[in-house]
Amino acid sequence: MSTSFPMNPNIQNIKYIDEAITKLNSAILTAINLASRSKLINGNYRKLPPNIVKMITLRNQIRKRWQQTYDPRYRRTANRLTNQIRREIRDYDQESWKEWLMSFNQEDNSIYIAARKFSRKYIQIPPILDTDGIKYTPLGKAKAFKFSLENSFQTNPEPYDGAHIDEVNRAIRRYIDNPKPSSNIKLTSPQEILSLLKRINPRKATGPDGIPNKALKQIPTNVITFITKICNKCLLCNYFPTIWRTAQVLMSPKPRQNRKLPGNYRPISLLSNIGKIFEKIILSRLKEECHDLSIIPNEQYGFRAGHGCIHQLLRVANTVTQGFNHKFYTGGVFLDVRKAFDRMWHNGLIYKLIKFKIPNYLIVILINYLRNRTFRVKLNHTLSDIGSIKAGTPQGSILSPLLYTIYTSDFPKTNQIMNCFFADDTAILAQGSTINYVIHTLQNGLNNIEKWCTLWRVAINTDKTHAVMFRKDTSIKELKTLSFFDEDLTWDKEVKYLGLILDDKLTFRSHLKHNTEKFWAKVHLLIPLIGRRSPLTLENKLLLFKQVLRPILMYAAQIWGLAAFSNRKKAQILQNKILRIIVNAPWYVRNSVIHNDLKIQTRDEFIKELSRNYFQKLVNHTNPTVLDQINYTHNNGKYAFPYATTKWSTPLKPP
Repeated sequence: MSTSFPMNPNIQNIKYIDEAITKLNSAILTAINLASRSKLINGNYRKLPPNIVKMITLRNQIRKRWQQTYDPRYRRTANRLTNQIRREIRDYDQESWKEWLMSFNQEDNSIYIAARKFSRKYIQIPPILDTDGIKYTPLGKAKAFKFSLENSFQTNPEPYDGAHIDEVNRAIRRYIDNPKPSSNIKLTSPQEILSLLKRINPRKATGPDGIPNKALKQIPTNVITFITKICNKCLLCNYFPTIWRTAQVLMSPKPRQNRKLPGNYRPISLLSNIGKIFEKIILSRLKEECHDLSIIPNEQYGFRAGHGCIHQLLRVANTVTQGFNHKFYTGGVFLDVRKAFDRMWHNGLIYKLIKFKIPNYLIVILINYLRNRTFRVKLNHTLSDIGSIKAGTPQGSILSPLLYTIYTSDFPKTNQIMNCFFADDTAILAQGSTINYVIHTLQNGLNNIEKWCTLWRVAINTDKTHAVMFRKDTSIKELKTLSFFDEDLTWDKEVKYLGLILDDKLTFRSHLKHNTEKFWAKVHLLIPLIGRRSPLTLENKLLLFKQVLRPILMYAAQIWGLAAFSNRKKAQILQNKILRIIVNAPWYVRNSVIHNDLKIQTRDEFIKELSRNYFQKLVNHTNPTVLDQINYTHNNGKYAFPYATTKWSTPLKPP
């Protein structure tokens, strides 16, 4: 391709863009086929390092000489080499395990992916119940999934405000009929394309075009220039190519659901990897505009660099604890948005982009990006008919999270209510000296949210929406119910928010009990690797404990580390038991001896180190809502704030 492919394609209009992309895909696929050699391998194939391969070759040569001469010296040498090869392969396997386990990072989802590898099992899709009967063939199942997804990718029929919908549609028609000239278009460069190609994951699955990321990382300079020309022409023409708007969808069953129903499967969309490069270019420009125009609210922590679930949980815990110290009541409503990403109203998003004064070229490109999208369901190498997507952000696209945060950026906000967002996980908190005031404030907030949802066609699942009144006192008086979309919200004793179970007194007893069950479920899957019959060395067993098992126990430990000693002790007991299993310790060996010999921190020591590293980073944070949490780093009240888990005697900021 470095000599046969043009660097400067002749692209005159939109039609030539699609033709150039088709030509590019064909050239890359042809190069892959010419450069790849097929080889038939019987049995499991494993790639050994060169030194072991040379030893195996030498052993085979010496064994062949023994078969020809029957000289015992050759036989002894061959047996000695065989034993050495076994030791080398065993050491190589252990090093491979160690390298893989050390690659995990607690900040991203690599631990989750690794844990899934041990629990993931191949599940054959049973016959699917469709509207016109049961489907048994792969094609029939694929069509059933396609029909179910088409119904899912529709705008919510309710709530509905006809007058507002007409106003939005008219505004968009006026915008399209009277296009404004695009100015200050920020074009891309080969250097930017090259930097994006270097950061792509070579293990990601291929899209409908069949081009893997591994091949894209090897393309020559002239092809990079060719891709740059295509992307720049798309930016100048305000166009998102049609070929990049088609997704290939795989279906994965949801846990503990009836697998005969097509709605109980989770779609996994595979998009063109070259199209994702162009999406990243748009994303970088859209992020700059959102930052300059201050569109994303500070309370939104989802899909933002330097923000995590723990930051949002810290806000909630500090607010509730502050209420406990001042003898205030804190009420919280935790909302569940129904199909938040799949049913987002396209025209509503475009209308908001226009109101926020996003540059015209980006708006027109995003209109092309959202409209006329299609998909095909793939099942056992069988493809369904083409389905259309009428609503929602494209699943699997890197632009979807930012578009959703823009769409929800004007969520109702008042001084009496604290909003907490993490993507589509939404909670509102109100605090006051009397329960009636808290309930009244929350009800007003829910009324405003109901109006907002009606305007922007956002559906709330009231069955999964929970309300909790955080208070330390005990009262048998029944609380007044909240009303939301003509349904009553009952008050619960606890709620699971961002993976942490918050009870009304912040004892975290339920969370630690839930963690215990989750921990043992994962241990049962890992017993072949960490048990006494495991082929792994002790070092790799401990790495498996540190990288996979301990994060399950210690998730959000900076928050629940405030729990009573009797509750925190349960986590230490679990750690003691798993370490005894790993080292196969006899009954008379003390747990403290095992911890010292293995150099493993106890529960409290680990939480202290984790919290200190976490709170030290808060000082340099750029989000003012995160910096506000420094005000809660003192321990003057009766009930300690999460900062107390650091065991520091002085606050980060005086109260």
